[in-house]
Amino acid sequence: MIRLFIAALILVTIYSIYYDLSSGTIPEPATPVIAPVSTTNPDTETESSAMSSPTNNLYIEVEIKAGDTVLTVAEKIANKPIPVSITQLIEDFQNLNEGITPEKIQIGKTYKFPVY
Repeated sequence: MIRLFIAALILVTIYSIYYDLSSGTIPEPATPVIAPVSTTNPDTETESSAMSSPTNNLYIEVEIKAGDTVLTVAEKIANKPIPVSITQLIEDFQNLNEGITPEKIQIGKTYKFPVY
């Protein structure tokens, strides 16, 4: 009886591993929407924003999920650590989202994130 239980446990474990590797259990992210950003006040640009990546005129709209922060979402978009300072990321985020601070983002709402 114990051997039958151990055999069933091994089969369930093998099937679980097979299912995770073949189908996966983590959902794939939706295809992002990239659109150009129109700057309304060029006088407020700092020297550091002028030196950032040439693709900083693009943004992506992302729906916030539980546990997301501005930094983690920006790193997910870039698939690597962001190439600008955190201060620059915060400034760009606030410019794209009408002055909303990163601390005020809410789960379920969609925000614009700069693409670097």
